[in-house]
Amino acid sequence: MNYKKCNKILLKIFLLFFTHTVCTMNIPIFYDTLILPERRTDESFQFYTILQTGFSTKSFDDCECCANVLRIWNKDQNAIKMLEGFCSDTTIGQLRTRIDANDDGTRGHFRVCGDLDVDFAGEFGFEYRFREQFFVSAHLPVFSMKLKNVSWRDLTQEVSVDDFRVKEYLTGDFTRRVRELGCLDICGWKRSGIGDLLLLFGWYGDFEQSKKLLKNVRLGARAGLTLPTGKEACEDEIFAFPFGNDGGVGALVGGSLDLTFGEYIKAGLDVQLLHVFGHTKCRRIKTHPCQTDLLLLKKVDSYKEYGLTQRFNLYVQFYRFLRGLSCKFGYQFARRSEDMLYICSNEFSDRVADTAGDLQEWTMHNFVVNLSYDFYNEDDDHSAYPYISLFVKIPFNGMSTAMARTVGCTIAVDF
Repeated sequence: MNYKKCNKILLKIFLLFFTHTVCTMNIPIFYDTLILPERRTDESFQFYTILQTGFSTKSFDDCECCANVLRIWNKDQNAIKMLEGFCSDTTIGQLRTRIDANDDGTRGHFRVCGDLDVDFAGEFGFEYRFREQFFVSAHLPVFSMKLKNVSWRDLTQEVSVDDFRVKEYLTGDFTRRVRELGCLDICGWKRSGIGDLLLLFGWYGDFEQSKKLLKNVRLGARAGLTLPTGKEACEDEIFAFPFGNDGGVGALVGGSLDLTFGEYIKAGLDVQLLHVFGHTKCRRIKTHPCQTDLLLLKKVDSYKEYGLTQRFNLYVQFYRFLRGLSCKFGYQFARRSEDMLYICSNEFSDRVADTAGDLQEWTMHNFVVNLSYDFYNEDDDHSAYPYISLFVKIPFNGMSTAMARTVGCTIAVDF
């Protein structure tokens, strides 16, 4: 066997059992409290690494039904409607006139599918604790992903003269035609880069309880900023989503409640809200309401107003029931409300542009199992204490989103 091929296979096997990630086409999940290492109040510093990969993708359309990753916004792609909304004296407008064919439901339509793979993803974090109850931290994700096996199946029949004319002028060599008309690559891609840097300031406090069952209540609060260090969306490739907030600065707030019952059981709730400040950049827009979202030929400067991103984590944990061994079961719900576009010219309509699929609300639901071991022992006096966890995250529902079934490993050191 070829040694390079063998090494690549071994690397994928390693990542499969020791890594984790969640990816959507909207925004990567970061500072996920269901998989972060435990926080100890008597240590000042913590470094952690989360190695990440996905072993399959589960996607949902706007009806919350399972769909291929390239069909979460539209069931098929419409090449004829792609040409609508342009002036008749433009190259695209002249082509539309030359074709002179109506959309009969299949003419000019394509059935598209593809596979989204996470080759590698990771998150690196550092936390400094001071005055016993306060902390500052920094978190930076890294990604390497690819869209592969992209297939465009032409649904146009060969019955009428209109059908043959559409095939001759438009769908016959569709990849080349789209590239010529809109500088758009409708094949696969491979992209690597860092995500947005997250900076946090937070507080947490323990309130011991003298009740028979409830032993401790821990409250937490945090606030921070996401800085636009991540790779932005590539407007010239289909479904090439950003590795962060697409060049926008975000403001984050969060809060948590953790309850300790007896010696071995914990349960809690974590809420996190993210607001991304709007900004202007060159984006692809819809020029006609009936256009489908992978075939947008026009790029213009536009101001994007982002919707609020909400995330809710619930968990129950069997805590240190065998020395340092713990097992956590969690549920995660995330939602992003609708975005808005404001075009920086009067040539096209804001109302039409706002019908794009990637601007609509999306949701996702995940189930998480996290098995961890903490080497900390309060009777020991060491300079550093390691922590390791293995976990799996399984998406089971969502709307207009692409997620990955994932496994992973968190490694941390407190000192």
